[in-house]
Amino acid sequence: MMNYDVIIIGGGHAGIEAAVSASRIGAKTALVTFSKGDIGTMSCNPAMGGLGKGHLIREIDALGGIIGICSDMSGIQFRILNKTRGEAVQGPRAQIDRIKYKENAYNLIKNENIDLIFDEVTDILTQNSKKKEFIKGINTTSNGKILCSSVIVTTGTFLSGRIYCGSQSWSAGRMGSAPSIKLANFFKKRSFNILRLKTGTPPRLFSNSIDFNVCDVQKGDLEPEPFSYLTENIKTKQKNCYITYSNKRTHQIINQNVSRSPIYNGSITSKGPRYCPSIEDKVKRFKDKERHLIFLEPETMGAEIIYPNGISTSLPKDIQYKFLKTIKGLENVKINQFGYAIEYDCIDSYEIKNNYETKKISGLFLAGQINGTTGYEEAAAQGFLSGVNAARKIQQREFITIPRSQAYLGVLTSDLSKGGLIEPYRMFTSRAEYRLLLRADNADERLTDLGIKIGTIEKKRERLWSRKKKDIVGITDFLQKISASPQKCSKYGLTINFDGKKRTAYEILGYPHSSWKIINQIWPETKKFKINKRTKKQIRANSFYSRYSKRQLLEINELKKDEKLKLNQNTNFSECSGLSNEIIEILTKKKPENIGEARNLPGMTPAAAAILLRYIKK
Repeated sequence: MMNYDVIIIGGGHAGIEAAVSASRIGAKTALVTFSKGDIGTMSCNPAMGGLGKGHLIREIDALGGIIGICSDMSGIQFRILNKTRGEAVQGPRAQIDRIKYKENAYNLIKNENIDLIFDEVTDILTQNSKKKEFIKGINTTSNGKILCSSVIVTTGTFLSGRIYCGSQSWSAGRMGSAPSIKLANFFKKRSFNILRLKTGTPPRLFSNSIDFNVCDVQKGDLEPEPFSYLTENIKTKQKNCYITYSNKRTHQIINQNVSRSPIYNGSITSKGPRYCPSIEDKVKRFKDKERHLIFLEPETMGAEIIYPNGISTSLPKDIQYKFLKTIKGLENVKINQFGYAIEYDCIDSYEIKNNYETKKISGLFLAGQINGTTGYEEAAAQGFLSGVNAARKIQQREFITIPRSQAYLGVLTSDLSKGGLIEPYRMFTSRAEYRLLLRADNADERLTDLGIKIGTIEKKRERLWSRKKKDIVGITDFLQKISASPQKCSKYGLTINFDGKKRTAYEILGYPHSSWKIINQIWPETKKFKINKRTKKQIRANSFYSRYSKRQLLEINELKKDEKLKLNQNTNFSECSGLSNEIIEILTKKKPENIGEARNLPGMTPAAAAILLRYIKK
């Protein structure tokens, strides 16, 4: 009989990272999934990263995870979102060749110390001791019983998954894959609080049936920036994406047939992701909008199939054809796969502790969409941390919990462990009160030493980080020791206050419109530093944000100080300017008694709590 320390159920993005982190720490690890084709599958959009999500990828990478490297190897267009704004709200994003991603993910984990078992898990085996239930192993269809001490469930949308397309519906984990019904029964039998959520996907289109000449071109960055700190540069030729729009005729057809959508005819009653609505939702909820953006994204380097990001739908097939043909560039479109909605079981994340272990069963960990999240990046983040903690549990070592002040990984974990999510959770920079400190560019500064400590970092990464850390610390120290007068600095075009106080080179580097070129001109001795662009950018961003981070810490302390400030139960939160509809909905439903309670509500962001505090004080 096979025997492991840790078994991961599911080969998606959460499962891959869980297996990698557990095995790196030294746990005997197996990953069990239906088939080889499940490993690294991008079930929805062929893209990685973005605002908040790109931060998570960098953080996982900084700890030794593989999502960043795999994305760099498979990317076909790279862009930094919000490039004209500060680094704290910039997010790396890439279009991905979904076929290459699966191949690269498989090859990367094959080089790790992980056993891959292609089978269906029918049950999780437990035993009782001292009034506590413990993990004993799993039951599978072909391999029978497999023993282990910890199990990590990363089943995505497969638990009791059901697909809807118009009046048609059938059981599936995703298009073309069977659902996991037997495993869903395990959680029902043990009275886990099960929620039903839904997500959706647009139709896939044949590119040779699209007229791209009438669409807007969206190019990648001239100098593509990789996700992984191990990737020196991106050499892949960049593919173009394109933009088109829905129109009044499109909306008219959708409105006329919305009763045939399972989202609106009562077939689906569960909540979907608020920030990734279906085209039916957009048309119904935003009636004043005459058009909606549609991004035409290639699914592979060959670009035979196009993913029309922005028109997820579960309307009947004939209506999907009808409204697509009203869209500029899609007049003669042919469909490769129709859009659909999928409804699935997830567990209320209140059921997990902040180490991703369930409260009910010792040694049972949950990661990914099973915890009510949405997105590859959020799943990978949970997978990595659950793998670390499952392995450390076997080794009887203290669990790793990353604080909110150190990483978006900590924000995600903290938010999930509150439980009570009303819709699929998605990471945004606004969810982090320390967002000025938690930038995508400095993830290695914040986390790689932790990765070395827990044992998930590769030797090459440790070597590179040691050198880079020495550069950052040494150069920062040098810049803080040299200074110049305001008169001297102003000669190089900097706007500066003539107060007679000398500024250090480090201070000047962080000034708006300053640059390394200006630093080299004022202090020629700084030309001796031979560091790459990414490190230079990181040091400059550290300097720029050092002054603002102090202000942010004061705001956080103010919130803590006023936690007991009572809220009037008749407060009309919709009158509080600056709060999103989501936050207004949460506050109105939960009616918190004070600022402290409001801060801790599931889905409440620190930024919203600060706005609310100012409103209440006023």
